[in-house]
Amino acid sequence: MSTPTETDAAEAAHHGPVQRSAARVYDKGGWPVTALEDGTGFTMEVEGTDGAWSALAITDDDADRFVFYSLLPVDPAPERWPAMAEALHRINHGLVTAAFEFDHDTGEARLRTGIELITLPRDVLDDDDLLDAIINDLSAANVEIFDRYLSGLVAVSLGADPAEVVAEIEADPDDD
Repeated sequence: MSTPTETDAAEAAHHGPVQRSAARVYDKGGWPVTALEDGTGFTMEVEGTDGAWSALAITDDDADRFVFYSLLPVDPAPERWPAMAEALHRINHGLVTAAFEFDHDTGEARLRTGIELITLPRDVLDDDDLLDAIINDLSAANVEIFDRYLSGLVAVSLGADPAEVVAEIEADPDDD
């Protein structure tokens, strides 16, 4: 992974269409991003309703791909990994635009939203408004979904029952 620099989204505008689009979206939306040194994306700190976390937007112009990750800000102890994997599996069952991922070697949990644009007609990548809308929607959906489940995932990492936590979150009509 690349190291971040202290540049803002506007400085990334000289890259490919996916990178330029993400730069426009984050600049226009006031997202506090730092461009990766090699121009492959952005890092940011996100403040949600129940906590803060790091996020990473990957803008792969070589493969016409955009991926947004929200990273769980706690590392569950190895003995909690099965419970965390269960919680993420239960959450994933109802998700459409996103998927939680769990690394069984490190315990890292993250939420991914993304799109492969390579099979679309080239003029889609040339349509700034359309590409900006896609990147904005995927980024915002990721943050919204992650924020909804963050406190529950932290609770699971600290010992809470995954089935109960997910059922409680998904039963709350205020979270929809």
